[in-house]
Amino acid sequence: MGFLDNSSITVDAILTKRGRQLLSEGGNFNITKFALSDEEIDYTLYDVTHPDGTDSYGVAIENMSLLEAAPNRRAFNSFLVNQSLAGVKVNVAQLSYANVDTFSEIPFAPTTIGGTAEDYVFTIENTNIVKFKGVPSARTVTQATATVIAQSINPTATTTVTVQGVTSGIVNVITVSVKADEGSTVDPSSAQGTTTATAPTTTTNTGGGGGGGGGNSGGYGSGKGTG
Repeated sequence: MGFLDNSSITVDAILTKRGRQLLSEGGNFNITKFALSDEEIDYTLYDVTHPDGTDSYGVAIENMSLLEAAPNRRAFNSFLVNQSLAGVKVNVAQLSYANVDTFSEIPFAPTTIGGTAEDYVFTIENTNIVKFKGVPSARTVTQATATVIAQSINPTATTTVTVQGVTSGIVNVITVSVKADEGSTVDPSSAQGTTTATAPTTTTNTGGGGGGGGGNSGGYGSGKGTG
C-alpha cells in the first residue's frame, strides 16, 4: 500500500478482490455500495490554539499523507458515518477465528452499542470457505443473528464475514480461517454463488445511514479522497 499525492484534489477508487472476481467472470456486475475510511488521520492534531486563526486549525491534518484505496476489505479498521452516530458501534464477541476445523459452526450474535436495537446484514466474502447454516446457497442474509459452517476445502484459506447494522449502517468485519481438509477437492479460490436471503425481521428500522459495505449481487468498491 502506498500514499496519495494530496497536493491537489484526488479521488482514488478501486475494486475489491471480490469485485475483481465478479468482473473477471463476466457476470452481473453492478457496484451498489462503497466503503470509505479515515483511519490514517490523527484528529488530535486539530489545533484550536493555532496562532494563524481558524483557517489554520486543521492545517496539520490537511497536510498528512493519505493511504491509497485498499482492495482487501479487511484493511478497513474505521468507517465514516453520520455525525448523529458518533460513539455507536456494532459489537461482536470475537473478531478473528483461526484454525477452524471442517464443518465447525461459528455463531454470530452482534449487538449495537450506543444505538437502537436492529437487525444486521451478514455478508460472506467467500462462500467456498464458510456457508450460512440453514441457507447454504446464500452469500448475504439479513437477520438478528447468524451461524456459519466451515466447509471442506484444500488448501487452508481465510475469508471475512461483514456485519452491518440495518438501521445504523455501522460495520464490523470478522475474519475466519478454515484449516485444510486433506481429502477435499474443493479449491477455495474457485467460483462461488451470489444468492441473497432475507429472514423475517422483528425490529422497526428507521433513520440511520453511513458506513461501508458491499452490494448483494454487484461488485465492491473502496475509495480514498483528498481535497
